[in-house]
Amino acid sequence: MKTQYNFSPTMSDQTVKKIGLAVVVAVVLVVLVASTVTAVGTGKVGVVTQFGQVTGREMNEGLQLKAPWQQVTIYDVRVQKDEARAQAATNDLQDVSSALAVNYHLDRGRISDIHRNLGPSYKDRIINPAVQEVFKAASAKFTAAQLITNRAEVKNDTVTNLKNRLEARGIIVDDLSIVDFQFSPDFAKAIEQKQVAQQNAERAVFTLQQAQKDAEAQATQKASLTPEILQKMAIEKWDGHLPTYLGQNSVFGIPNR
Repeated sequence: MKTQYNFSPTMSDQTVKKIGLAVVVAVVLVVLVASTVTAVGTGKVGVVTQFGQVTGREMNEGLQLKAPWQQVTIYDVRVQKDEARAQAATNDLQDVSSALAVNYHLDRGRISDIHRNLGPSYKDRIINPAVQEVFKAASAKFTAAQLITNRAEVKNDTVTNLKNRLEARGIIVDDLSIVDFQFSPDFAKAIEQKQVAQQNAERAVFTLQQAQKDAEAQATQKASLTPEILQKMAIEKWDGHLPTYLGQNSVFGIPNR
């Protein structure tokens, strides 16, 4: 007696191959689409390069298409802030340091040049060294005391030189703030002592002026107090009781004329 086996229908090898090929094609298409679409955010510009060379094409905000073999480097063209600590020496050879905050933005029309000449690390390559150099140059023009009293002039000199250095590279300086000046402990103590001495001197002058004014007021008052006025003042203050002692030729202790 023969045993019969029932086999369920299965997919042929050809069908399996077709499905596998379709999956591979779909994956390849997804990868290709992903590699040809670039999203550029708000306030940013994309620089397109091909095999390491700048193509000259710049992408604006939104979804942009490119060739799969091209790369895109994104640059922020909005106002940015960079803070740096700078060291310098004053005209009278005092060491000084300061925290400087620079507000700047990249020139939108020169992003390709910035990428070609400086690259994404432009802050470390050009901005920070420029801040250091212009602060040293500005500080060398002033004494330590002038740095404190003429801060606006120091700032203007620093901003002017910084603009000249950075704008030639496509970096626009919007503003610069000199947060503080810090000197050596000995010089800082000398400044404090000078301020205290100046305050004491001003206080002494004020006290002398007040004393002179009081003396002049007393002299004026004394000159205006005639015997008649003194007598009238004594009478107005009299409480009705006779004094227990009267000087010779006097009434209420006031000499008679």
